[in-house]
Amino acid sequence: MHLNQLLIFSKIAQHKSFTKAATELQIDKSTVSNNLAKLESRLGVRLLNRSTRSVTLTEAGQGYYQYCQQIVETAEEAEQFTATLGKEAVGLLRVAALNDFSQIFIPKVIQPFMEANPKVDMELILEYRNTDLVKERVDIALRFGIVPLEDSDLISKKILDDELGLYCSPGFIDKYGKLVDVSQINDFDLIELFMGPHIQLPIKKGNASYTIDMKGRFKVNDLLSAKDAALSGLGIAALSKLLSQEAVEKKQLVPLLTDWQFPSVAVYAIYPSRQWMPAKLKVFLLYLEQL
Repeated sequence: MHLNQLLIFSKIAQHKSFTKAATELQIDKSTVSNNLAKLESRLGVRLLNRSTRSVTLTEAGQGYYQYCQQIVETAEEAEQFTATLGKEAVGLLRVAALNDFSQIFIPKVIQPFMEANPKVDMELILEYRNTDLVKERVDIALRFGIVPLEDSDLISKKILDDELGLYCSPGFIDKYGKLVDVSQINDFDLIELFMGPHIQLPIKKGNASYTIDMKGRFKVNDLLSAKDAALSGLGIAALSKLLSQEAVEKKQLVPLLTDWQFPSVAVYAIYPSRQWMPAKLKVFLLYLEQL
Protein backbone atom coordinates (compact mmCIF):
# COMPACT_ATOMS: atom_id res chain seq x y z
CA MET A 1 0.00 0.00 0.00
CA HIS A 2 1.31 3.44 -0.99
CA LEU A 3 -0.07 5.86 1.59
CA ASN A 4 1.22 8.92 -0.29
CA GLN A 5 -0.92 7.95 -3.28
CA LEU A 6 -3.97 7.63 -1.02
CA LEU A 7 -3.28 11.07 0.43
CA ILE A 8 -2.84 12.65 -3.02
CA PHE A 9 -6.03 11.06 -4.36
CA SER A 10 -7.94 12.14 -1.24
CA LYS A 11 -6.85 15.77 -1.68
CA ILE A 12 -7.76 15.76 -5.39
CA ALA A 13 -11.19 14.34 -4.57
CA GLN A 14 -11.67 16.84 -1.74
CA HIS A 15 -10.83 19.91 -3.84
CA LYS A 16 -11.96 18.56 -7.25
CA SER A 17 -8.73 20.03 -8.52
CA PHE A 18 -5.21 18.81 -9.28
CA THR A 19 -3.84 22.32 -8.83
CA LYS A 20 -5.39 22.87 -5.37
CA ALA A 21 -4.26 19.41 -4.22
CA ALA A 22 -0.69 20.17 -5.32
CA THR A 23 -0.79 23.56 -3.57
CA GLU A 24 -2.01 22.09 -0.26
CA LEU A 25 0.50 19.25 -0.35
CA GLN A 26 3.30 21.59 -1.50
CA ILE A 27 4.32 19.36 -4.42
CA ASP A 28 4.36 19.76 -8.20
CA LYS A 29 1.17 19.28 -10.19
CA SER A 30 3.00 16.70 -12.31
CA THR A 31 3.77 14.69 -9.14
CA VAL A 32 0.06 14.72 -8.32
CA SER A 33 -0.85 13.46 -11.81
CA ASN A 34 1.85 10.77 -11.85
CA ASN A 35 0.84 9.38 -8.44
CA LEU A 36 -2.83 9.27 -9.40
CA ALA A 37 -1.97 7.40 -12.61
CA LYS A 38 0.09 4.87 -10.66
CA LEU A 39 -2.73 4.39 -8.14
CA GLU A 40 -5.34 3.78 -10.86
CA SER A 41 -2.96 1.40 -12.62
CA ARG A 42 -2.31 -0.54 -9.43
CA LEU A 43 -6.03 -0.77 -8.58
CA GLY A 44 -7.07 -1.47 -12.18
CA VAL A 45 -9.95 1.03 -12.06
CA ARG A 46 -10.53 4.62 -13.07
CA LEU A 47 -11.08 6.81 -10.01
CA LEU A 48 -11.55 10.23 -11.61
CA ASN A 49 -13.11 11.69 -14.70
CA ARG A 50 -11.12 14.77 -15.69
CA SER A 51 -11.57 17.32 -18.40
CA THR A 52 -10.00 20.70 -19.03
CA ARG A 53 -12.65 22.31 -16.81
CA SER A 54 -13.63 19.81 -14.14
CA VAL A 55 -12.67 16.79 -12.06
CA THR A 56 -15.35 14.37 -10.90
CA LEU A 57 -15.30 11.07 -9.08
CA THR A 58 -16.26 7.84 -10.85
CA GLU A 59 -18.48 5.38 -9.01
CA ALA A 60 -15.38 3.40 -7.98
CA GLY A 61 -13.64 6.62 -7.05
CA GLN A 62 -16.53 7.73 -4.84
CA GLY A 63 -16.45 4.48 -2.86
CA TYR A 64 -12.65 4.46 -2.66
CA TYR A 65 -12.61 8.07 -1.48
CA GLN A 66 -14.74 7.22 1.57
CA TYR A 67 -12.06 4.77 2.78
CA CYS A 68 -9.17 7.09 1.89
CA GLN A 69 -10.81 9.99 3.72
CA GLN A 70 -11.03 7.95 6.94
CA ILE A 71 -7.36 6.96 6.66
CA VAL A 72 -6.20 10.53 5.98
CA GLU A 73 -8.32 12.01 8.78
CA THR A 74 -6.97 9.43 11.25
CA ALA A 75 -3.40 10.19 10.17
CA GLU A 76 -3.97 13.93 10.53
CA GLU A 77 -5.49 13.46 13.99
CA ALA A 78 -2.48 11.34 14.99
CA GLU A 79 -0.10 14.04 13.77
CA GLN A 80 -2.00 16.75 15.67
CA PHE A 81 -2.01 14.59 18.81
CA THR A 82 1.74 13.97 18.54
CA ALA A 83 2.42 17.67 17.99
CA THR A 84 0.35 18.44 21.10
CA LEU A 85 2.54 16.14 23.17
CA GLY A 86 5.48 18.43 22.48
CA LYS A 87 3.63 21.62 23.43
CA GLU A 88 1.24 20.70 26.23
CA ALA A 89 1.86 18.59 29.31
CA VAL A 90 -0.43 15.63 28.57
CA GLY A 91 -0.28 11.84 28.69
CA LEU A 92 1.36 9.28 30.94
CA LEU A 93 4.67 10.12 32.66
CA ARG A 94 6.58 7.04 33.89
CA VAL A 95 9.08 7.82 36.66
CA ALA A 96 11.49 5.26 38.09
CA ALA A 97 13.11 5.86 41.48
CA LEU A 98 14.53 4.08 44.46
CA ASN A 99 12.04 3.50 47.24
CA ASP A 100 14.05 6.06 49.22
CA PHE A 101 12.63 8.83 47.02
CA SER A 102 8.98 8.16 47.76
CA GLN A 103 8.80 10.02 51.10
CA ILE A 104 10.73 12.98 49.67
CA PHE A 105 9.43 13.41 46.13
CA ILE A 106 5.76 12.50 46.45
CA PRO A 107 4.89 15.49 48.68
CA LYS A 108 7.53 17.92 47.36
CA VAL A 109 7.43 17.26 43.60
CA ILE A 110 4.84 14.75 42.42
CA GLN A 111 1.83 16.13 44.29
CA PRO A 112 2.29 19.78 43.20
CA PHE A 113 3.23 18.70 39.64
CA MET A 114 0.08 16.59 39.22
CA GLU A 115 -2.10 19.27 40.77
CA ALA A 116 -0.78 21.86 38.31
CA ASN A 117 -0.93 19.50 35.30
CA PRO A 118 -4.30 17.73 35.39
CA LYS A 119 -3.86 16.19 31.92
CA VAL A 120 -0.83 14.17 33.04
CA ASP A 121 -1.13 10.72 34.61
CA MET A 122 1.88 9.33 36.45
CA GLU A 123 3.35 5.94 37.26
CA LEU A 124 6.00 5.82 40.00
CA ILE A 125 8.07 2.67 39.54
CA LEU A 126 10.11 1.79 42.63
CA GLU A 127 13.49 0.40 41.63
CA TYR A 128 15.62 -2.23 43.29
CA ARG A 129 17.84 -2.32 40.20
CA ASN A 130 18.68 0.21 37.50
CA THR A 131 15.74 0.17 35.11
CA ASP A 132 16.46 0.07 31.36
CA LEU A 133 14.74 3.34 30.50
CA VAL A 134 14.49 2.75 26.75
CA LYS A 135 13.44 -0.91 26.84
CA GLU A 136 10.90 -0.37 29.65
CA ARG A 137 9.59 2.93 28.23
CA VAL A 138 10.44 4.95 31.33
CA ASP A 139 10.51 8.73 30.83
CA ILE A 140 12.84 9.60 33.69
CA ALA A 141 14.68 7.98 36.60
CA LEU A 142 15.73 9.61 39.88
CA ARG A 143 18.85 8.18 41.46
CA PHE A 144 21.36 8.88 44.21
CA GLY A 145 25.04 8.93 43.35
CA ILE A 146 28.01 9.74 45.57
CA VAL A 147 30.02 10.36 42.40
CA PRO A 148 28.70 11.55 39.01
CA LEU A 149 27.17 8.83 36.89
CA GLU A 150 29.29 7.11 34.27
CA ASP A 151 29.03 8.32 30.68
CA SER A 152 26.32 6.62 28.65
CA ASP A 153 23.79 7.35 25.95
CA LEU A 154 21.46 8.64 28.65
CA ILE A 155 21.33 12.26 29.79
CA SER A 156 22.11 12.83 33.47
CA LYS A 157 21.22 16.08 35.17
CA LYS A 158 22.08 16.82 38.78
CA ILE A 159 19.04 18.26 40.50
CA LEU A 160 20.40 18.67 44.03
CA ASP A 161 23.27 17.93 46.39
CA ASP A 162 22.59 16.27 49.70
CA GLU A 163 24.96 15.33 52.52
CA LEU A 164 25.30 12.07 54.37
CA GLY A 165 25.49 11.85 58.14
CA LEU A 166 25.24 9.42 61.03
CA TYR A 167 21.95 9.17 62.93
CA CYS A 168 20.47 7.14 65.75
CA SER A 169 17.41 7.28 67.98
CA PRO A 170 17.32 8.97 71.43
CA GLY A 171 16.48 5.54 72.87
CA PHE A 172 19.68 4.10 71.41
CA ILE A 173 21.67 6.85 73.15
CA ASP A 174 19.85 6.22 76.44
CA LYS A 175 20.77 2.53 76.23
CA TYR A 176 24.33 2.62 74.87
CA GLY A 177 25.52 6.20 75.32
CA LYS A 178 26.27 8.80 72.66
CA LEU A 179 29.00 8.50 70.07
CA VAL A 180 31.13 11.59 70.75
CA ASP A 181 34.45 10.57 69.14
CA VAL A 182 34.94 8.78 65.85
CA SER A 183 37.46 6.41 67.45
CA GLN A 184 34.53 4.89 69.42
CA ILE A 185 32.62 3.91 66.27
CA ASN A 186 33.45 0.18 66.52
CA ASP A 187 31.95 0.08 70.02
CA PHE A 188 28.45 0.71 68.62
CA ASP A 189 26.08 -1.31 66.48
CA LEU A 190 25.96 0.04 62.93
CA ILE A 191 23.20 -0.47 60.38
CA GLU A 192 24.76 -1.81 57.20
CA LEU A 193 23.28 -0.72 53.89
CA PHE A 194 24.09 -3.01 50.98
CA MET A 195 22.95 -1.63 47.62
CA GLY A 196 26.00 -2.43 45.53
CA PRO A 197 29.57 -1.73 46.74
CA HIS A 198 30.12 -1.87 50.48
CA ILE A 199 29.68 1.62 51.95
CA GLN A 200 32.66 3.35 53.49
CA LEU A 201 32.30 6.95 54.66
CA PRO A 202 35.40 9.15 54.38
CA ILE A 203 34.97 12.07 56.81
CA LYS A 204 37.13 15.11 57.55
CA LYS A 205 37.65 17.65 60.30
CA GLY A 206 40.33 20.23 59.62
CA ASN A 207 43.48 18.29 58.77
CA ALA A 208 42.14 15.08 60.32
CA SER A 209 40.46 12.37 58.25
CA TYR A 210 38.85 9.03 59.02
CA THR A 211 37.04 6.34 57.03
CA ILE A 212 34.05 4.70 58.67
CA ASP A 213 33.45 1.13 57.58
CA MET A 214 29.66 0.78 57.76
CA LYS A 215 29.54 -2.91 58.67
CA GLY A 216 26.94 -3.99 61.18
CA ARG A 217 24.90 -6.80 62.63
CA PHE A 218 21.73 -5.59 60.93
CA LYS A 219 21.92 -5.33 57.13
CA VAL A 220 19.30 -3.92 54.76
CA ASN A 221 19.20 -3.00 51.05
CA ASP A 222 16.78 -0.08 51.30
CA LEU A 223 17.54 3.39 52.67
CA LEU A 224 14.05 3.94 54.10
CA SER A 225 14.31 0.63 55.94
CA ALA A 226 17.71 1.69 57.28
CA LYS A 227 16.05 4.85 58.57
CA ASP A 228 13.26 2.78 60.17
CA ALA A 229 15.88 0.57 61.79
CA ALA A 230 17.61 3.62 63.25
CA LEU A 231 14.28 4.97 64.50
CA SER A 232 13.58 1.67 66.26
CA GLY A 233 16.96 1.71 68.01
CA LEU A 234 18.71 -1.05 66.08
CA GLY A 235 21.85 1.00 65.59
CA ILE A 236 23.54 3.96 63.92
CA ALA A 237 22.66 4.51 60.25
CA ALA A 238 24.31 6.53 57.50
CA LEU A 239 21.45 8.58 56.05
CA SER A 240 21.05 11.65 53.88
CA LYS A 241 20.10 14.93 55.55
CA LEU A 242 17.14 15.27 53.20
CA LEU A 243 15.76 11.92 54.28
CA SER A 244 16.46 12.53 57.98
CA GLN A 245 15.39 16.16 58.30
CA GLU A 246 11.81 15.64 59.46
CA ALA A 247 12.76 12.96 62.01
CA VAL A 248 15.52 15.20 63.41
CA GLU A 249 13.10 18.14 63.72
CA LYS A 250 10.67 15.86 65.61
CA LYS A 251 13.56 14.67 67.81
CA GLN A 252 13.06 11.10 66.61
CA LEU A 253 16.63 10.93 65.30
CA VAL A 254 19.82 12.49 66.64
CA PRO A 255 22.66 13.53 64.28
CA LEU A 256 26.10 12.32 65.39
CA LEU A 257 29.65 13.65 64.85
CA THR A 258 28.24 16.92 63.57
CA ASP A 259 31.65 18.60 63.81
CA TRP A 260 32.92 16.31 61.05
CA GLN A 261 32.37 16.87 57.32
CA PHE A 262 30.63 13.95 55.60
CA PRO A 263 30.63 13.21 51.87
CA SER A 264 27.92 14.75 49.73
CA VAL A 265 25.55 12.67 47.66
CA ALA A 266 24.02 14.01 44.47
CA VAL A 267 20.54 13.29 43.19
CA TYR A 268 20.40 12.86 39.43
CA ALA A 269 17.57 12.91 36.93
CA ILE A 270 18.29 10.40 34.15
CA TYR A 271 16.39 10.50 30.86
CA PRO A 272 16.91 9.15 27.33
CA SER A 273 17.34 12.26 25.14
CA ARG A 274 17.12 16.04 25.00
CA GLN A 275 15.75 15.88 21.44
CA TRP A 276 11.98 15.93 20.95
CA MET A 277 11.39 15.93 24.68
CA PRO A 278 7.65 15.83 25.46
CA ALA A 279 6.23 18.79 27.37
CA LYS A 280 5.23 16.59 30.33
CA LEU A 281 8.90 15.72 30.91
CA LYS A 282 10.12 19.31 30.39
CA VAL A 283 7.65 20.55 33.01
CA PHE A 284 8.51 17.75 35.45
CA LEU A 285 12.21 18.63 35.21
CA LEU A 286 11.35 22.23 36.15
CA TYR A 287 9.62 20.97 39.30
CA LEU A 288 12.66 18.86 40.18
CA GLU A 289 14.93 21.89 39.79
CA GLN A 290 12.91 23.77 42.44
CA LEU A 291 13.93 21.35 45.21
